[in-house]
Amino acid sequence: MTPNPAGSSMPKQRRPARTRLLLTATAGVALLLAAGCSGGSGGTSPVSGTITIAAVPSVDDAPLWLAKDRGLFSAAGLNVQINSVSSDAAAVAEVANGQAQIAASDYGNILAYQAAPTTTRKLYLLADGYDAGTGNVEIMVNPNVKHPITSPSQLAGDTIGIPSQLTIDANPAPATDGSPTTTVPTGFPSSLDAVAASEEISDFLLNVSLAVTWQPMSEQQEMTELGNGTLKAVVLTQPYAYEAEAKDGDIELTDVFSGQTANLPLSGYVAADSWAEGNSQAVADFRSALDNAQAQASMMGPVQQTLHSTLGITLAYADMTSLGTYPTTISNAQISRVATLLQNARVVTIDTPSFLSGLLNLPASKS
Repeated sequence: MTPNPAGSSMPKQRRPARTRLLLTATAGVALLLAAGCSGGSGGTSPVSGTITIAAVPSVDDAPLWLAKDRGLFSAAGLNVQINSVSSDAAAVAEVANGQAQIAASDYGNILAYQAAPTTTRKLYLLADGYDAGTGNVEIMVNPNVKHPITSPSQLAGDTIGIPSQLTIDANPAPATDGSPTTTVPTGFPSSLDAVAASEEISDFLLNVSLAVTWQPMSEQQEMTELGNGTLKAVVLTQPYAYEAEAKDGDIELTDVFSGQTANLPLSGYVAADSWAEGNSQAVADFRSALDNAQAQASMMGPVQQTLHSTLGITLAYADMTSLGTYPTTISNAQISRVATLLQNARVVTIDTPSFLSGLLNLPASKS
């Protein structure tokens, strides 16, 4: 068995890390796909239901993989299969088209899909997944260029790279290839990270949406374009921000999830409300197992071991990863913050109170 990274001899001073630790092909995609289909162990309760969960292997949903590997789902009476997908939009699409019963997704895609006027299959929030912590996402700049950026006020008129895996797809027609479709005007914030980054630099630029152009791309491409001077700034998650800093000498310009966006809920677990209505016991069992895993994830050791042994992250990166929060309850007020942020950024157009009521509460007849 892989040694617990928490017991390694590496220094315990950890650099703030990111919410969504996506892995490149060189980091072990094959391992991710194998882990998504592997069975858990240790469950002794009779299995009462089978559910498929669509998820991007990441820090956000590390407790999901922890629960699978430690047999927490089977102990709760569930037979769980995890479908590894390439984007959060694809995870929501799998629930929308019936390929999966539950999706682990960022709130940008969850809320935008729910708000689409032609959406036919409404979502119901089963659990809050992950809330932001200090240093989860960073705007990075290269200090070695001829005219380095030293303040967000210098970004006016520039194009900023943004991770493409969180691009919002609010198209109610289920995706067939897992590719997100941008549904906001070109150049405007197209993900929750981009919206939060806009909020962070709004004190420096009067109209961020018009003054800055956001360009979705892979984080590897972001690092390349920042390094060669094509881009003056990029939004990076961990471990990419750490890699850019260590290899290229790039530095943090500002922390995306700070100030008004501090501790913002980033991701959750949703199901179609019709499925949740007809499978109340499976919902209860899922919540019970996930709550157990979220509680275990409050300790660094279990998450570090999951990041390494299940998600394929190296021991060094796992040991250097500091985490946000894995909640065991849903805060309506916190989810409302996300909805308001997306509404103000014109990513969604909603009546927030009634919209959240539908997302957070099944009708009494469905309980």
